[in-house]
Amino acid sequence: MSKAKDRKNALDNLFGGGGMAGMVAAGASARPRLSSGAIGAAEINLIRDERDKLRVEVDELTGKLSTSVAVVELDTAKVQPSFVPDRMVVEHDPAFEALKASIKETGQQVPILVRPHPSEADSFQIAYGHRRWRACRELGMPVRGVVRELTDEELLIAQGQENHERKDLSFIETCLFVLRLSSDYPQSVICKAINKDKSLVSKYRKLAATMPEDFLVRIGPAPKIGRPRWEELAGYFHEDGSLSPGHQKAVEWLFASEAFGELDSDERFISILEALNETPSEAQTPPEQNNAQTSPVTDVSSSSRKGWFGEKRVAFKQGPKATSFTVDHRAHPLLASYLMERMEELVRQFEEEHGEEGQ
Repeated sequence: MSKAKDRKNALDNLFGGGGMAGMVAAGASARPRLSSGAIGAAEINLIRDERDKLRVEVDELTGKLSTSVAVVELDTAKVQPSFVPDRMVVEHDPAFEALKASIKETGQQVPILVRPHPSEADSFQIAYGHRRWRACRELGMPVRGVVRELTDEELLIAQGQENHERKDLSFIETCLFVLRLSSDYPQSVICKAINKDKSLVSKYRKLAATMPEDFLVRIGPAPKIGRPRWEELAGYFHEDGSLSPGHQKAVEWLFASEAFGELDSDERFISILEALNETPSEAQTPPEQNNAQTSPVTDVSSSSRKGWFGEKRVAFKQGPKATSFTVDHRAHPLLASYLMERMEELVRQFEEEHGEEGQ
């Protein structure tokens, strides 16, 4: 009988199979036959080693089985998020909506991990699974979870490692998580939480600290934006977290625009970076909105603008040498035809009103 087969039988026996018990019951004929002399002694030592390894393996499996915890249903109202936030909640989040639709259709497949709340009776605190909890709460259904006793550090390490393994957090969310942890926990805990070495942890913390947190939250998680582009954006900020007057004006005007709020977080990041790239650092007055109900997406300078007409139906881009208008045929096929039919008339009216002045 091979050593591999011995190990398999013993493991089978752990779960109720014949395995080792069958070997004992079968008597000496079922045991490995040993040769005599030095070779026999070597074989005996090998078998002992295998038995020792097997005993350790069985003990580990038995321990895991004995400490397993059942999945239970929890009232979402009695569940609270982790004491250190790790993700941004944004208004327009297609991934979250897809998760919610999946749970509504097929149920919650993966349980969350919680601990008894350290200071509130009959309540729980999430280690990981915040989005699943929020989806269940919005659907008005209980959330399935595993309850374990966890210290603060154990909760944070479980929280960070689960998000790292699932690649659930965006780059900037990971940086913010590191920054928040750094105020109360040593670097060794943070390294375990995100499974990164000390040098990367330091870089993440420094990057997040360069920009004001409320500025980052206004942009959102931006899941498609990686480290190089965030470092480019951070380069516009001074050591005290401030921007130059011109860049600050551009950012404030963007945040206040209605169209900015309608963008997803990746688009917000891109519009902010474009604005900073194209706006002089000295203060400038943002362009006035006209009577055509435009909602400019980026305020870059008086010679360059982007925006929309009519509830994001027609996009425009105005530069120093040309202005272009774009209509998405798939979204607004009738509008595109309507404008094309009337363009000739608009040009003629312009020429009649302005004559040679409009040349």
